[in-house]
Amino acid sequence: MNFNKFTIGLAAAALAIMPGASLAHGSMKPQHGGLVQMTGETMFELVTGPKGVDVYLSEEDEPIPAAAYTAKLTQTAAGKKTEVALKAAGGNKLSAPGFKAAKGAKIVVALIDKSGAKTFATFQTK
Repeated sequence: MNFNKFTIGLAAAALAIMPGASLAHGSMKPQHGGLVQMTGETMFELVTGPKGVDVYLSEEDEPIPAAAYTAKLTQTAAGKKTEVALKAAGGNKLSAPGFKAAKGAKIVVALIDKSGAKTFATFQTK
C-alpha cells in the first residue's frame, strides 16, 4: 500500500514537471506574426509581407544578434528555385526587402556563423 502511494506520488510529481520541461527552449509562439521553426537551440520566425521577408532569431526567448551570421533564403515554388541574401537589419532581424514569398512555397533559411557552422530552418508558406 505504501509502495502504491509512493509510485502515484512520483508519477504526479513527474507530470507536474513536464509542462516546464517542454518550455525549456523558450516559447514557440510567434512574436512578430510569422511562422516559427526550431532548429537545435535556435528559433527562427519567418515573417512575409508586401515589403519583403524578415527572419527573427532567438534562443530561449533571448534575441540572437543577426549581424553574427551570413544568411540566405531559398524559395521553391512551382518547380522554380529562387535565392536571395538575407541581410542583418538591426537586433535579431534578418531582412530581404522586396522579396515576394509565394503562396504554398517551401522556404529554407540557411544561417552560417563565423566558424562556418550551418543551421537550416524549413518553412511552408500558406
